[in-house]
Amino acid sequence: MSPKRIIAVLAASAALVSLAAGCSKSDEKSAPPTTRPVLTMATTPPEATRLGVCTSFTAKQMQELLGSKKVGPTLPQKIDENGGAVTGESCSWQRTDKDGATRSVRIEARDYGADQAALDARFDELKSATQGATGLPGIQDAAFSATSDETSVVQIRLRQYLLTATSRGTGKLDPLTPAELGILLGTTFAKLP
Repeated sequence: MSPKRIIAVLAASAALVSLAAGCSKSDEKSAPPTTRPVLTMATTPPEATRLGVCTSFTAKQMQELLGSKKVGPTLPQKIDENGGAVTGESCSWQRTDKDGATRSVRIEARDYGADQAALDARFDELKSATQGATGLPGIQDAAFSATSDETSVVQIRLRQYLLTATSRGTGKLDPLTPAELGILLGTTFAKLP
């Protein structure tokens, strides 16, 4: 290598090092705050899957049910009500189309433990407060469903559990039918402790 070429390479290297050093120096001015949210990796708390209801479904099943490969699940959430007397889990999935239309499903399971009277009272309260509630005789201990243009719901009382499946549809997408919601809940029966 010629002496001129060696000097040119050294000069370029020195310029690069000084440029990099200049970039790493901190000024008194700080960078403006970002409006982007901080990325965090959340994990599912064990209490949110204790009953096994939310782990009963695969992403592929929900994609097929909601009619899209782009289905956003949420992490299962634990349910803790009445000072811990009622525990359980909930999970949901949503499809959102480019035009903003959505179809979603939410599954909840509540364990009332030995308090059968509280479970019976809550079930009866929900049924009487649900407009258009229709009893579903022969499904577990008790069940009802209801539908409207944008929502559908199925409630099932099974042993010490209150199982709920709801669906909402907006835009050109209809909610899931009560029959589809009933099938979803039916797949969870064997998972319950």
